[in-house]
Amino acid sequence: MNQQPVPNVTLFDLLARNWHRPAPIRQICFNDDETLLAVVCADGSVAIARMADNEPPEARIAIDRGQATIRPRQGKAAPLIMTRVKGAGSVSAHCDGGFLSAGASGGLLRLSRAGEIAETVFPTGQPVQAFDHCLTTGSTAIAAGDRLHVHTASNASSAEADLGGKAPEHIAFAADGTNVAVAASESLTLFRIDDDLKPFLEIPLPAPPLLLRWSHDGRWLAIGLDGAGLCLVDVNAGRHVVLGDFPAPVRAVAWSARERTLVAAGAYRIAGWSMETPPFDDSAAGALETGRVGLVLVEAVAAQPNGRLVAAGYASGQVVVAPVGEREELVVRSSGGPVTALQWTGDGRHLAMGDALGNVAIATFPAQLFK
Repeated sequence: MNQQPVPNVTLFDLLARNWHRPAPIRQICFNDDETLLAVVCADGSVAIARMADNEPPEARIAIDRGQATIRPRQGKAAPLIMTRVKGAGSVSAHCDGGFLSAGASGGLLRLSRAGEIAETVFPTGQPVQAFDHCLTTGSTAIAAGDRLHVHTASNASSAEADLGGKAPEHIAFAADGTNVAVAASESLTLFRIDDDLKPFLEIPLPAPPLLLRWSHDGRWLAIGLDGAGLCLVDVNAGRHVVLGDFPAPVRAVAWSARERTLVAAGAYRIAGWSMETPPFDDSAAGALETGRVGLVLVEAVAAQPNGRLVAAGYASGQVVVAPVGEREELVVRSSGGPVTALQWTGDGRHLAMGDALGNVAIATFPAQLFK
């Protein structure tokens, strides 16, 4: 009698739901109540995954003689919600549980929870170059042509600013919505949100920006650079420093509010600094060793909003989580396509990930795992 080999079940198989898209994953984004995850692909398409899980890990854990075991999933994850958006470069969460997205035909679109195009929030004949939405204030910042437009929830009209011929590539609100950062290929400009929308700080950039990330308290702003490292801005003091010792472009950075730490991709381990001693006068000041040194580049990072864990995704497809400042790490996914995106939910229980082969997954961690 022939015996069938028993499949090797991995931690990823036990914890994650997985979907496949026809193009590399460019961005993932939770909605405001974290019941949905939007997935943007390199082909400009947008799909939405439901966070509701019929087989959560807790329902599959059994205790036998004091030993906890978890059985594999029996069914498939609920299918993705497909949208009709084309040509999207990014999405952002909106205050109504849906998302905002710029489409190929111009204008800024609002997607409902069902993935339908509910309305055009900002109609324009020009392409929307960059945008962001602040969940705290309900304000939306849009760059189109040579103008920055900021719509507030309390005012149907918008404040405008002339960008002086610059072509913004990224826009990001501070968490409290009082400031907005606009990054073009050669400079970063910070605007204060008021009636006249005047810039209060401008910083030259040595290379094109890849992303903007504010710290939770709005004091710090990190800019990942293409081939030139990481620019760190102390907004209160109006000063900045470029940390250039990275072997690869810094495509992802993240802030740990609980640990007051900045972490970054672009190196052969998780790069990190404590903001208790920020690296302005010495790039080694506050440096933290998190996770293990490897032979493969870290492509993506994400920090638990209110926890002490950092997730890192590698060019080999491996995904690990590690406590800030410690070498111990847990391998969540051992291989796959190069990781392009990572994001935690606010409670630190769910980690979403996307890769260059079009795979998107949501790993749910049982509370017992990190006790």
